[in-house]
Amino acid sequence: MNELRSIVLMGLRGSGKTTIGARLVDLLPHFVLQDLDQSVLEDSEHKTIDAIVKAEGWAGFRMREFEQLQIWLWSLHHLPEHRMVLSLGGGVPTFEKSLAILQSAELHGMICLVYLRATPATLAARMETSQDRPSLTGKDPIAEIQSVFDERDALYRSIADVVIDVDGQLPSETADAVVKALGEL
Repeated sequence: MNELRSIVLMGLRGSGKTTIGARLVDLLPHFVLQDLDQSVLEDSEHKTIDAIVKAEGWAGFRMREFEQLQIWLWSLHHLPEHRMVLSLGGGVPTFEKSLAILQSAELHGMICLVYLRATPATLAARMETSQDRPSLTGKDPIAEIQSVFDERDALYRSIADVVIDVDGQLPSETADAVVKALGEL
């Protein structure tokens, strides 16, 4: 793996981006974890993503994600010695401006995009107890997961440098698979 490339984790809600990100920084010396959702909340007067969406709509939330992503990628460009594991919100690649700067950073060798791919059944099981995210579609949670998976899976796969299927894996196994796959690039 090119030492100068930071890792960007993408995937649907519940795919394990934050958990795997934390495992990766334990495995990779000198890498730090940045979580986009957390950065958006820290930069907002709102306490939850749901509150931001209620106040600003999904478009406002996506713009906040884009602004935070710009800051991260700016720091990677201007401080190339920094190594990060960036955990994206699930919808980041669907926002045209965010997708464009991710692809530019990837093209310029600053980042490696890793798709943590989980099937809708796995995502539903993981999110069964989570009530901290607003509905994306207004549908039943199971129907929503399938619908969002159907909309985003091909996009994620098309831009990813690495796709890791996380179904049935422990977080440690997934983190090890990410490191191995990046080492083979």
